[in-house]
Parts: sequence; structure tokens; C-alpha cells
Amino acid sequence: MKKEKILFWIIILIGIIVRIYGWPNVISEVNCDEIMTAINANAIAETGKDIYGTSFPVYLEAWRVFGQSVFLMYCIAICIKIFGISLIAVRLPMLLISIISLFVFYDLCKRIFKSEKIALISLFVLTISPWHILQSIWSIDCNMFPHMLLISIYVLYRGLDNKKLLYLSMILFGITMYTYGEAIYIVPFLLLIIGIYLLKKKEISIKQLVICIILYLLVSLPILTMFFLNGFGIDKNISIGPITIQYFKDNVRTGDMLFFSDNIGSTLLNNIKCLFKTIFMQYDNLEWNATKEYGTIYLTSIIFVIIAIANIIKTKKKDGKLSKEKFILISWLIISLFLGIIINDVNINRLNIVWYPLILLTGYGISLLFEKNKIIGKIIIIIYSIIFITFAIYLNTEYGNIIDMSGCFSKNYLKAIKYADSLSKEELIYSNTTKDGSLEVYIKFQTTVDKQKYTEITDNNEILENIDTLSENQVLLIKNEEYSSDKLIDNNYKVEKFNNYLVVYK
Repeated sequence: MKKEKILFWIIILIGIIVRIYGWPNVISEVNCDEIMTAINANAIAETGKDIYGTSFPVYLEAWRVFGQSVFLMYCIAICIKIFGISLIAVRLPMLLISIISLFVFYDLCKRIFKSEKIALISLFVLTISPWHILQSIWSIDCNMFPHMLLISIYVLYRGLDNKKLLYLSMILFGITMYTYGEAIYIVPFLLLIIGIYLLKKKEISIKQLVICIILYLLVSLPILTMFFLNGFGIDKNISIGPITIQYFKDNVRTGDMLFFSDNIGSTLLNNIKCLFKTIFMQYDNLEWNATKEYGTIYLTSIIFVIIAIANIIKTKKKDGKLSKEKFILISWLIISLFLGIIINDVNINRLNIVWYPLILLTGYGISLLFEKNKIIGKIIIIIYSIIFITFAIYLNTEYGNIIDMSGCFSKNYLKAIKYADSLSKEELIYSNTTKDGSLEVYIKFQTTVDKQKYTEITDNNEILENIDTLSENQVLLIKNEEYSSDKLIDNNYKVEKFNNYLVVYK
């Protein structure tokens, strides 16, 4: 027992170190969705309203459309209240819940398989998982979903022996509805499946089931109402005290779902293909979710998942039944796969609730090999450890530079804004010739910029005019290709280069 305790704390310590080393600047640039959440959180922290003036929304209007879930935003708002607006405040909630999840995951695994050895192996796999590490070092709303679902399921497990915890789990499942829009398609059905099973097995009474339903609905009713209003096109906002249940005139999210596709048949086939690719290849061309070389849980892990599932099926055939713990685990996995089918062109972060059950099964599969041959089991652990070490080195060397210049990240734009802001000019003029809505969001992230005037220009002629008429009280922020820096370098101008961007001032 003492040996297991020591191993547990060694694994936990490794998990914490690899997640906090270099944080929050492992990815020094910021994602546009991350910044949108941040400026809404800042607005909520200061005024109780989002950037568009909506009081305590149950779902966010982002980019002027039906946009983001609110749970992460409110967590960030609390951090901003405590620490002020900064990258630390923005990324702290994801780091904290990721570390908490290590402890929750371990105890959950121990309860499912009733084995400390399986729990330790599974914790080891989770601790070194590239998916779990990467999502912990930056912030996007959907990545709160798997953690809150994990915690809710864990408390539900505990609630089978302690009915007070059973009721608490319903409150947590209700809160989970606010972590990601896709929860509406999954959480109610997962609870329905588990509820019917537990009632049939007489694990809970009808009275307890009714109390559970009432508690879940009380917490989730505002977000369920929001989906009802928008699903049926009811153009009406509802206020419950300071809380706003909003109708969004521009709803772009329905296009992400199978049910709203023009050709459901062909879309379904494509979705199944994407699901298999995401799980078996563990790569979606989005480097901030996973790298091609390492995947989400390392490519070899699927072998152990298959071994684990085969053993569970074999045991069920032999015993004629499935334990309630394993039933809930398999239900969790199946409902996660179902989500992957109904999301069009699913990627890793949209399928994020599948990785916890897959990691549980990976640990179980490895432990089965341990039981048959300890030498083979130890070799597997050594191989995983070596791969993890190479990943950790890559994460803290090359990875940050790749992400900084990729996709929807700021690509040094935030650094350019910070520098322009430090000049303390009265007006910031910024170029937006591509009409990218995220540029203004990055500017708003700098709180001091909000205290000065900033002006958007949208074509090259305006850029030339502003360069010719630039006063000493103005600073100009443009892209490299929009004007040659060589033409600006004379006695009247100073030019600072930030990768793709130029800061120009007199």
C-alpha cells in the first residue's frame, strides 16, 4: 500500500510539473476565441454585462453570432476580479481544473475497476497524455466540457452509495450544460440511459429519480430554454433577475450538426469517416489539439482500448451481466461516439469527451497484459515513458513557435498592440483590409487601449493616406505586405517589426 501511495504522488507530481512548466507562455500567442472569452469575462467582471451589453448571459454572443458557452467565461471573470486581466487570469481556470481532474480520474478509475494497480496505470496514461497536457495550457470554452462531465460522473458513482452525492451530481450535470453547446445533445440522453438502468437494477427508487430530474432541470432550465428559443426561432429574450436568456438572430452553429444538413445520408457517412480518423489517427490538422507525431493519447493506445473492450465483452458473456460501474463507463464511451457522428467534420476538441473513457480503457488494457506477463507490462510502461519524455522536450522547445504562427492564434499581433499601446499615443489606427473581426477583439484585450481612441481602416488607400498624414499623437498598426518598411524609414518615422506586423509612428 505504501508503494502505491508513493507511485501515486510521483505520477501526480510529474503531471503538475509538465503542466505548469513555462505556463502560461508555452503558447505565448493567444487564440481569437480565447480572447473573445477573455474580453467578455473582463466586461462581466467590471459591469455584470458582456461586451454587447447583455446582463449575465446563459450563452455568449461572440463575433455578433450565436457563439460561445459561458462556464469558462464566468470562471475567467472570477480570476480577473482577483488578479486583473492578464494571460494568467485567462488560462488559470483550465490549468486548475486539469490538475484537479488527475485526482478525480484516479479515484474514479479505482472505483470502476476496484483495483489500485489499474487506477495507477490509467492515471499514468492520463498524466502523460498529449491531449490532456495541451488543453490545460490555454483556454477555449469546449475544453471545459470533458472535465465537468468527468467530475459529474465521478460524483454520480459516489452517489450510488451516498444519496446526497447523487443529488449533488445532478447539480453538476446541470452546470455541465453550460460548458459546451453540444452538451444539449449528449448529457440528457446519458442521464436517461443511466437513470433507466439504475432504476431497473433497483439502485435508486422512483422518488430518488424524480428528485434527480427536478434538480437537473432546475440548474439546466435557463440553457435548455435558450436552446428552445433559438431552435424554434422564437425571437424573444427572457430575463430571470439579472440573468438573460437570449435569442440570437444570427445562428451559425446549427450548420455544425448532422440534423440540420441538406443531405443527411452523405453527411452521416462523412461524419463516421471523420470519427474513425479522429480516434485512430488522433490528428485533425489543428496543432493546438494534437501533433501528428504524438496524437492525443499516443497512437499505440488504441490497441489497449481494443484489448480492454474485448475483455469486458468476454466477462459479460461469462458472468451474464455487466457491473453498474462498467455499464456507466461503456455508456459514457458510446454516447461520446454518438456525439462524434452527429457533429459534422468532427475534430479533436469537439470530440473531447471521448478521451477520458478511452484513457480509462487504455489503462485497463495495459493492466490486463501486466497480469499475463509483468515483463511485457513493464516494457510497455518504459516505452510510454520514453515517448512522453520526447513529447515534453518538443512541447517546451519547438511546439510553442509552431502554435504561435498557426491558425487562429495572434501571430505576434498582440505583441504589436502592446508595443503600440506602450507609446501612449492618443489614437491607435489599425489596418483591417481582410475585415477580420478578431483584430478588434485583440485590441480590446489591452485594457489601456480602451481608454484611448482607436480607428479601423479597411483598404490600402486609407493606409497610404494615414501614413502621409500621421501625426505625433497617432500610431499606425499595419501588416508587412501592406506597405514596405523601407519606404517608411526616414527621419520622420520609426518602424518596429513584429513578424507579420509593423508599428509605425513619428
